[in-house]
Amino acid sequence: MSRVQKNEKENDQAGELRSRIERQKAKSSLPKRSKVHQNKKKKSKVKIKLPMIQLLALFFILLPIGFYSLYTYFQDRPLPVTKSDQVVLKEEDKESIPTTATAEDIKEKESAKAEAEKEKEEAEAKAKAKAQQEAKEKAKAQQEAEEKAKVQREAEAKAKAQQEAEEKAKAQQEAEEKAKAQQEAEEKAKKAAAEKKNVQAAKPDKEGYKVVLHTVQGEETLFRISMNYYKSQEGIALIREWNGLNGNEISKGQVLKIPIKK
Repeated sequence: MSRVQKNEKENDQAGELRSRIERQKAKSSLPKRSKVHQNKKKKSKVKIKLPMIQLLALFFILLPIGFYSLYTYFQDRPLPVTKSDQVVLKEEDKESIPTTATAEDIKEKESAKAEAEKEKEEAEAKAKAKAQQEAKEKAKAQQEAEEKAKVQREAEAKAKAQQEAEEKAKAQQEAEEKAKAQQEAEEKAKKAAAEKKNVQAAKPDKEGYKVVLHTVQGEETLFRISMNYYKSQEGIALIREWNGLNGNEISKGQVLKIPIKK
């Protein structure tokens, strides 16, 4: 085989390869057959669905209009009247007397209106009664709360007054006990001093007297004391002088100096 033939053969093989590559590229660039069919189905479905939806919407819009037109047609259509039902009326009577259908309609309307007004009045009465009941309950609850608060305040005031009275009585009792103890202490001190003085028995003074201490008893007077010690009234002046008395008044428990000559 010559070189020329080899070159031609190689060129033919290269051309076939190039053609194959181009065919593969063309195949890869084109969409798959299944996708093409799916797109066609979707388009057809959309085309089918949209008119159906429009028809249904139009049907639902026209349906009530048709019912309303039929209703008005049959309402406005006069009823057939037989010869037996015909009555000769004057023009004035025809104008004043309504037809049977009109009278029934008016009657129904009036009855419906009356029922509506009655229901409205009943509802208003119920609402009013409910409001009154709620107001009564509220006022009752408020009154109960006020009474409870009042009772509580009175109980607190009573407890406070009782506590203050108890504290006052306690303080008064303590003061009385303190005063009593003080008085007992004073009486005890006086008694001890008197006993001490009585034990000591006054020594003779410069003028030749000895002093005896005497504690005044309940109903004693200077006259009786003088009679007891001196057997005469002359001792009254002496007792006054020795004790610094201005009159004859002496008190129970008072200690007197009684001067007695040796």
